[in-house]
Amino acid sequence: MTEDKQSGQGATGGSSSSADEWKELIRRFEAQARREAARAVGADESADWATIGRRTNETVRKGVASGVGVEEDADWDKIGHHLERTVRSNVATTVGNAPDSDWATIGQTVEQKVRAFMQNLFGPKPAGQPPAGSKKDDLDPWR
Repeated sequence: MTEDKQSGQGATGGSSSSADEWKELIRRFEAQARREAARAVGADESADWATIGRRTNETVRKGVASGVGVEEDADWDKIGHHLERTVRSNVATTVGNAPDSDWATIGQTVEQKVRAFMQNLFGPKPAGQPPAGSKKDDLDPWR
C-alpha cells in the first residue's frame, strides 16, 4: 500500500473511511469468488449467482446420472428411482431373494436369517451336534 492509502487519502486527495475500504475489499472478493465459481461449472465469468446455481445443479445432475447408469438428461426423480431399484436389487440378491423383491420381503428374509443365525449360535443344541463356531458356515448368516 502507498503511504496515501495507509493514511486514508485516496488518489483524488479525499479521505475514505475504513468501512468503505472494507466494503470495496469484500465486493472485490465476492466478484472474484463468483467468477471462479462460474468458471468451475462452465458458466460465463459474468454470470450471476442464480445462473451459477442452475449450472451447478445441471453439472452435478449430469455427473450423478452418468455415475448411476442412466442417460445424462434424466431428472433427479428418475435418477433416484433408478438408484433405489439398483440398491434394492443388490441387497435382495445378497440376502438370497429375487432381484425384484420389495423392501418388506428383503426385511423379512434378513430377520429370518439373523434369527436362525442367533438361534444356531446361542440356542440349545441337539445331542451330538458340534459346538457353535466349530464350522466356518456358523459365522456366515447369508449361507
